Amino acid sequence: MTTADLFSESISSMVGEQAARELNQMRRIEAQLAETRKRHQFLSELGTYLKKDWPQHVLALLNKESQAIKTIDADNQALNDALVSIRNAAMEKVAVLQRRFPAFLDEACKAANLPLDRESRDPQYTFEKGFFTLLIDYQKGRARLSDYEGRLHEFPSDIGAVVEHVQAEHKRVFGRQFDGQKFLKKLRNHYLAIIKKDRIADGSELPIRRITARLGKNEKGFRTDEFIVQLSRLIAEGPVEIDNRRVDLQQTKDSHQGIYLHGLAGRGYIGYITFKEVK
Repeated sequence: MTTADLFSESISSMVGEQAARELNQMRRIEAQLAETRKRHQFLSELGTYLKKDWPQHVLALLNKESQAIKTIDADNQALNDALVSIRNAAMEKVAVLQRRFPAFLDEACKAANLPLDRESRDPQYTFEKGFFTLLIDYQKGRARLSDYEGRLHEFPSDIGAVVEHVQAEHKRVFGRQFDGQKFLKKLRNHYLAIIKKDRIADGSELPIRRITARLGKNEKGFRTDEFIVQLSRLIAEGPVEIDNRRVDLQQTKDSHQGIYLHGLAGRGYIGYITFKEVK
């Protein structure tokens, strides 16, 4: 007995049509769910910024999610009215924040025990002897945090957000345990691996970026700014001798090829590294 004998064409067609209707219904439900998720994420994020009292973040989010706001049910007038009130209040808070930003930042940094440099001048602030730089764009309501190696974060310029970002980056870079002997040995091993590959003599000068490039390939999670602080501590605290050789750093005028050691400004940009034989 064949399939044609069992199922008529009309029955087969009916099943296929119903499957197509179910597929369309499923797609509508998925689209509605995606829209609901987007609104939920928006409202959750907004609630977080309201609790933290971050008006710049509130305004940035309201502007970014203007389309999501439009999809809020027309009959949810209470929420729509609340969003209008939130925007107006945020604009008032931002106006006050921008007028008193230097004073607010200084107060917050003292409370958080952050190393805001005395030489800082609005709208550019520095932390930890110039290692971190915070640039405020009042027109856009944005803050940009960077360090010796470049940009780290860009975000709405609320005081609390500044403190959170600087604290996190400061802990990442300066909060690591330092073992001078271990770091020196690692430095020496990578130096030896490179000169072996290049077939040059021990004691030859190598661009310091050759070391950081190799570390970046061989060390998971390697960050050059963390390496700079570790190297700075090595030079300042020691030890600097290993295998009867002494680590020696040479300057360069090329700021792109060199690195700037923390707390050792008089050295300028370091471009080369070598291990000189101790006699």
